[in-house]
Amino acid sequence: MLQLCDIPIIHPYGIYKLSDFEQNTQKGLTLEYQEAGEILTYEVPDFEYGKQITLYGIPRDDLENTLQASYNEEGHLKKITATVQGREMLLYIYYENAEDAKKQIEQFATENADVMLKTICQCHETVSRLFIEYFDDGEYIDIHAKIGTENEKIELEQKYPDYGDIADSCGDYQSELIMGDNTTLKVLVLCADDEEMDFLHLAVDTTAARLRQEAEKTLKMADDFKVLCIEYD
Repeated sequence: MLQLCDIPIIHPYGIYKLSDFEQNTQKGLTLEYQEAGEILTYEVPDFEYGKQITLYGIPRDDLENTLQASYNEEGHLKKITATVQGREMLLYIYYENAEDAKKQIEQFATENADVMLKTICQCHETVSRLFIEYFDDGEYIDIHAKIGTENEKIELEQKYPDYGDIADSCGDYQSELIMGDNTTLKVLVLCADDEEMDFLHLAVDTTAARLRQEAEKTLKMADDFKVLCIEYD
């Protein structure tokens, strides 16, 4: 594991590159990098308990050449980003308080749901189920959607007549998972203090509400249409 540098938590207002901190001796947010797997790891500052974030698939050249650390007018590290494979990626964010975290996570979850809706609303078949699945093991966070058409549901019920709840089994439908930006979601949620609020379920509930509201306006729904929000393992 290679230690890239310590990015100061307190620094004059502005936006800085990674190279600007090469001579820094102040203890701050320590970025550690592993070439195998292109893995970036750091411990979230400002918490009384340790919380480590691990991000994957970040080429070292992208990290070293495009990283930007932004400081607010009070001189506090506000966020860290990098351009990874041509796309801006959030690596770290600082929240003023729980309300600030709630606002930003709700806003992102709504925008993320809108990305998934673009795919969901392309379905022109009659839909019986809209699944929203989520997962969190402390390191990996995932929220995705999946469509179950009426024809698929009928086929499942005919194939498994002894399973009364087969129509509600997401894994038995063959349609593809509909993904949003789970990497940004992970950073937003893990950088928030979960002792103040359950931010993962805030994101899940916001996503589910948005998908339900907008999908029901657009989809051709079967008489038994359901939206099911399920935690998987």
